[in-house]
Amino acid sequence: MELIIGLFLFGLIGLKLLRKTKKYVRMSDGRKKRDQHVESSKLVRGVEHDHSIKIVSTQHHKEIEKLPSVVVKNIIDGDTVDIVCNEVRERIRLDAIDCPEDGQEWGDIATMGLIKLIGGRKKVKLERHGTDIYGRTIGTLFVYNSEKKCWLNVSERMVTLGHAWVMPGFCNHLPWQRKRRLMELGSWARSKKVGLWKREDPIPPCNGAKSV
Repeated sequence: MELIIGLFLFGLIGLKLLRKTKKYVRMSDGRKKRDQHVESSKLVRGVEHDHSIKIVSTQHHKEIEKLPSVVVKNIIDGDTVDIVCNEVRERIRLDAIDCPEDGQEWGDIATMGLIKLIGGRKKVKLERHGTDIYGRTIGTLFVYNSEKKCWLNVSERMVTLGHAWVMPGFCNHLPWQRKRRLMELGSWARSKKVGLWKREDPIPPCNGAKSV
């Protein structure tokens, strides 16, 4: 009789341990999924809380306000956007940066990064720098951050978030302060292994142009 009772108690203890093990496994799976989400959101939080950089554009608020307002209609990829300005549709190639193309590594993530920055935003400004060989307008977009009450330079932001390379040979037309800032942000993203810089040696989309 004592043997039967002992076996019964042993079975109960084993059942409790099994349930705890299953619960721990479920919790571990949940943590893994949560950690994956946290890993993707660390990118933005790390940038926001790193005091070595400033997310505000170096351009004066009043200067940006004078630029023409545009409506974002379509985002092609991380550095190409369709906009409407004064009822005229235009394709904009973001100035001085290069993002991975569709089908390339990090291409979809860079596109999503740009969608989050300017997709559906009401206050977007355009600074034109000319046209490229494809007839696209080379331009800098500025988006208003209502939370911080400031304008953000979209090209600088894409570099800071690790979605784009800086193209030194294509930013000589910019004031030296803005060119230096782009270079500094590119170096910062690379040193912090932000975004595409998590890879050991990411390959620029345009291999013919030197990028940082």
